[in-house]
Amino acid sequence: MYLGCLLLFVACILTNASKTRYDGNIVVSVIPSEERHYKLLTNLEDQHEIDIWNELRRNGSVHVMFHKQKQSQLWPLFESFNMKPSILINDVQKLVDAEERTLQVHARSGQPRNILTTFLNYDEYTAWLKSIVATYPNLATLQSIGKTYGNRDIWLVKLTANSGAVKKTAFMDFGIHAREWISPATGGYMINEYLTQYAAGGSAKDILDKWELHIVPILNPDGYAYSHSTSRMWRKNRKPTSTSCIGVDLNRNFGYKWNTGGSSSDPCSETFHGGAPMTENEAKAVQGYMTPRNWDTYLTFHSYGQWWFTNWGYTTSDPPQYKLLVRKATIGMNALQSVNGRKYTLGSSAQLLYVASGGSEDWTAGILGILYSYCLELPPTGGTGFLAPVSEIKKTGAETHAGIVALLKVL
Repeated sequence: MYLGCLLLFVACILTNASKTRYDGNIVVSVIPSEERHYKLLTNLEDQHEIDIWNELRRNGSVHVMFHKQKQSQLWPLFESFNMKPSILINDVQKLVDAEERTLQVHARSGQPRNILTTFLNYDEYTAWLKSIVATYPNLATLQSIGKTYGNRDIWLVKLTANSGAVKKTAFMDFGIHAREWISPATGGYMINEYLTQYAAGGSAKDILDKWELHIVPILNPDGYAYSHSTSRMWRKNRKPTSTSCIGVDLNRNFGYKWNTGGSSSDPCSETFHGGAPMTENEAKAVQGYMTPRNWDTYLTFHSYGQWWFTNWGYTTSDPPQYKLLVRKATIGMNALQSVNGRKYTLGSSAQLLYVASGGSEDWTAGILGILYSYCLELPPTGGTGFLAPVSEIKKTGAETHAGIVALLKVL
């Protein structure tokens, strides 16, 4: 017994020793309200002085991570630009350590890892998908739609009831950015809810009797696995580039208006768009699966910020039938907000934030012609940022599920 505990302790030390640490890193909130503020933040990010956690936005709080040794230079700079800096997180590593302790408690409990109560790593998530699909063979099928650079499967779950009716089709993806753990967890919650609640009738039955839901719960398997094993704040995929830097931002790699703004040609940048559009296995997998089929809606789920975005991302011009897009989304957003009372903001991403080209929702709208193409940025709006507590899984999952059910009912 003692030897087993000792080996577990040593294993934890070795595991933690191999992980990226964020000692001394802080997260600061700044308020950009002018074009020069945007340029300052993008220049600092390009110079690798800061890591922008949430998306750049107009007249709203932007959260940036940097080492406190830089505070003496960056703080006066932000103040001189009247960007109202304030500390959001005093020590990122403390939050990472707390998250790790929570995950270890779940691991040591001896109980099966539960999609609703902890953040599963890629292998655990794969095992859970196989198990729940096997439990509900009349409602769910599982297939790999491609392989990553690291040879991991990009899993897709198809949910529908065998009613024989002509059905509408929805494609949903989660986890395109590795560090956004609440996104795959929310995807898992929704899959679980549709399958376990179908027999009880209600909304799950209403949707699966009328829709085919094609769900990719982890679109960036390599990055997601790496964020669990090595570097918690990893964002991109894990394919080598022409430099020593690794990875492409998958949500800048899609082939509609690629590289027209809001992305980077620097392989070391967090928003590196790749050497050409649709170069990445993950983007190719989505393209290969979606292109031959007809779709009624596309939904992609990110974190964080509590936004419900329509296209476009590449331009501030309104997309076709913008008022209709907003009207339908408002129904979903109102249902979402009614669950926990958390408020979302709805509108075009480029108008509310800044231009960002190469996004998946622009590609589905611009190339595939899917009118109802939306992006949701899940909670929180601040606080712990990407390091959401496990208590958020059910909370975020329940409200997001309610919002999507309400949306699908009116499409």
